[in-house]
Parts: sequence; structure tokens; C-alpha cells
Amino acid sequence: MKSIFLLMLLFLSAATSAEEVKIPWKGDYPHNSNKHWSKDNPYDSGFSKNFKNGTPEEFDEVQKDGELNAFIYSPKDVRGPTPFVILLHGCDGLGTLSKEWAAHVANVLNPQGVGILVLDSLTTRYVDRTCGPADLHWGRRRADDAYSALDYLIEKKLAKANEVYLMGYSNGGTTTLVSMTTQESDHPHHFVAAFAVAPGCSPSLQHSAIYTGPIVVFMGDHDDANNPKWCEELTRTKRSVPVQMIGYQGANHGFPVNAPAHDFMGWHLSYNPAAEKDMMQTIISAIRTKHFAKGIEFR
Repeated sequence: MKSIFLLMLLFLSAATSAEEVKIPWKGDYPHNSNKHWSKDNPYDSGFSKNFKNGTPEEFDEVQKDGELNAFIYSPKDVRGPTPFVILLHGCDGLGTLSKEWAAHVANVLNPQGVGILVLDSLTTRYVDRTCGPADLHWGRRRADDAYSALDYLIEKKLAKANEVYLMGYSNGGTTTLVSMTTQESDHPHHFVAAFAVAPGCSPSLQHSAIYTGPIVVFMGDHDDANNPKWCEELTRTKRSVPVQMIGYQGANHGFPVNAPAHDFMGWHLSYNPAAEKDMMQTIISAIRTKHFAKGIEFR
């Protein structure tokens, strides 16, 4: 109980420094279409020009325009544009655990001079969760969310245009992989590199993808929500940019989130502090040095 109380105090102290903003959503790009979701078109409709595109999670509603909630954690005593990480939540939205994880990421990266924008893809769409088969569709839908946040940071002169990174967990990790494909290259700004945490590396989405920048995939070898073997196969594919997978032995899908062990939709989730610490140190080193490796490494 004491440890939980201290964790909440840490979260609340960090949360007080977060600025809540509204981000205009942009989706009118050549790679998208006006085709609505249907049972016969469950995944390609993820590339949509509509903010809401008629999915079951949206109660079949279609809406052309919209905006997204976001929370910005800026480094203290830093003036002018800074390096930034846009952080994407998993399929169950920006709930309490996701907010605590986001605050922790900010507490680690802000002292390094790196800002954090925590993006909420679900609340303004009135969506509770996108888990299960819908995960593939929403990985595509949310890519335009990430680019809308990127445009916001650059237009507001908060971030350096060539130093914005994308980081996502679970469905946010899948979104991260989709966002780095050449299919998304018609956006005016681009991410310098990306960190995909426990993503879905589904062969139907990822293996033939051509990426526009370096990617590091962090995966527990006991992940029973997203198949680690698929991420290994993705990493082994020859590419023009560095793609690395770091696998954590004995870790499962919940390894980065400091929460009591529990099951969610049949998946086993438990915190692995050694793996989480190593992941954050790896990310800090990559941002500092701009060095990205290739291949698979188990730690």
C-alpha cells in the first residue's frame, strides 16, 4: 500500500507540470481514402480521410473532422524548440495506468532535455478500447494521429523539426511501425526515428513494409499478446534503414508498466523493472548519439 501511495504521489507531482492541449486532426492525404469501415474491408479502411470512420468501436459513426487531446511535459529551464518524443498509449486508451506510465517516461526523459507529448487517440472519438482484431485497423488509423501531433509541435515551435521521435506501447507500438512506412511519407514532416514497445508485428502489415527511418523494437520473449517471433522476422528482413529488436528474457507484454501483475483479455501482464530501465537507457542513448543498430539482441 505504501509503495502504491508513493507511486501516486510521483504521478501527481509530474502531472502538475503537464499542459493539456487540443490538436487538430489531419487526414486528407493521398494515401488515405473516403471508404468507410465494413466487415468486408476491416483493415484497409484504417487509411481514412475521416476522423471517425464507422467502426464498431465508434458505434458506426462517421465524422470528417475532429481534434485530439494531448498532454505536454516540457523540460524545465529550456527555452526554444527542443527534442521531443510523441508517446502513444495501448489499445485500452489513456487510462490511469497509461497516464502513470506516461508520467514516468516524462520523468526520465525531461531531465535529458527531451519533451514528451502524450497523445490520446480514443477519448474524443468516444472509443473505450480497440483491442483484439480491431488492433490492426487502429494501428493504421492512429498513424495520422501521430503526424497531427508532429505538425502541432513544429507549428507551435515547441520541437525541433529534425528531432521528433515516436514511441508507442502495444497498439501504440503497432501504430509506430505503421507511421514509419513509406506509405505515410506524403506527410509534410517526418519522425527522425521510432521506438516500438511490444508492438504487433503482424506479417500482413509489416514484413513487406519499407521504413523511412531507424526503428528499435522492444519485446518481452514471453509476450502472449503480440507474437515476438513475428517481430524477429520483421527485424531480419533486409532494409535500407536500421531496424533492431531488443528482446527481454522472461518479460511479458506488461514489462514497461509499473503495475501489479494481472491478466487482461487473457494476456499475462507484469512489470519487469530491469527490462524497463534498460529500455529507457537505450532510448536515451539513441537520442543522445543518433546511433541506431541493426539485428536482434536478447538481454
